[in-house]
Amino acid sequence: MMNVIPYEEAVAILSRAFGGALVTVSVPVTKCAGHIAAEDVRSPEDVPPFDRSTVDGYAASYKDTSAASPSVPSILALKGESRMGEATGEVLSSGECFYVPTGGMLPAGADAVLMIEDSEKVNGEIYFSRTLHKGENVIFKGADVAKGDVVVTKGRRINAALIGALCSVGISSVKAYRKLDYFVISTGDELVPADGECPVGKIRDTNTALLAAELSEIGNVVGTALVADDYEALSRAMRAALDVADVVVVSGGSSVGKADYTQKLFGEFGALLFGGVAMRPGKPTLAAVAGDKLLIGLPGHPMAAFTSCRLILRRALLHACGADIPAPVVCRALRNFPGGKGRTAVVPVKLVNFPEYTGAEPLFYQSGMLSVIGSADGFALLPDHTEGVDKGAPLEVYIL
Repeated sequence: MMNVIPYEEAVAILSRAFGGALVTVSVPVTKCAGHIAAEDVRSPEDVPPFDRSTVDGYAASYKDTSAASPSVPSILALKGESRMGEATGEVLSSGECFYVPTGGMLPAGADAVLMIEDSEKVNGEIYFSRTLHKGENVIFKGADVAKGDVVVTKGRRINAALIGALCSVGISSVKAYRKLDYFVISTGDELVPADGECPVGKIRDTNTALLAAELSEIGNVVGTALVADDYEALSRAMRAALDVADVVVVSGGSSVGKADYTQKLFGEFGALLFGGVAMRPGKPTLAAVAGDKLLIGLPGHPMAAFTSCRLILRRALLHACGADIPAPVVCRALRNFPGGKGRTAVVPVKLVNFPEYTGAEPLFYQSGMLSVIGSADGFALLPDHTEGVDKGAPLEVYIL
């Protein structure tokens, strides 16, 4: 009989274990994609670093145009012009204006810009035929990012957009968590390599590629192995994996069948953290610590393996880094969603867009089915105390 613990407890236990394996390193911004920030990163400067124009036109004090109209324009003396990439030390007095190109620096005393096509130039004077409001066609210093603002929050996985933001404020490196090294072992007498022949009675190994792809988003996959249901062979594979990886992920062999060796093996190499999770799918999920290494046992069925990897392993790592998986979006259930009957239920869904709302259609499946992963847009996570969700009721959906 498998002794299971609640889903949230499993995530919390594994998160604490991940916390002991995390190490912070300084990573160049150009190489930090995929890393998780280990601290808040604050801007050392203002962006933009000066008041700049968003149009080609004439900068002035908005007060000098307060009485302007097409019939009685405000006439301002053109004092000079701003050049792209050059600072201007000019100071405008009342009754003066200054030409600025798009992106150009405004002189002191200017706080608005009239588009050039809305103006008229006559003998060195500019006719303003309408009033301007303060800040019109202007981005003020620090409006995008102010000095001291948080550019990247602790726990954020750094992506291309954040790299651009970091470069814009002159940050060359960030303190991040070192990416952990993962080794994936898939077990089962019935498995053959995905790209080989598949005799009758065998099935292709999908979990190795599936899990390696998922784990590569949060770390480095340093090796994989396909092992039969043989205790000695699995023990050798485990020993070799521990030599090169921080986390060894074993798919299959974690339920209660006679050939399910994973829990026994984990006990041989380390100390068991938990031996099952009250989650559907994903019940036969195991975890252990082996010194400073982690051992994770996932179900053999691909859907269950993916669910456990995403919602337990990946979520626990993010929790250890002070973050979480992206927040769910609120949809509307298009039919009744059954609860987990004492277990946290994970229900893959297909989203349907309507003019008034987005609906979520449950994708029902049997444990061995894999195609549902490819057709799902996300999943609903129903807590163990939830009886279900009625048709038409709000439903939180985590987007894949």
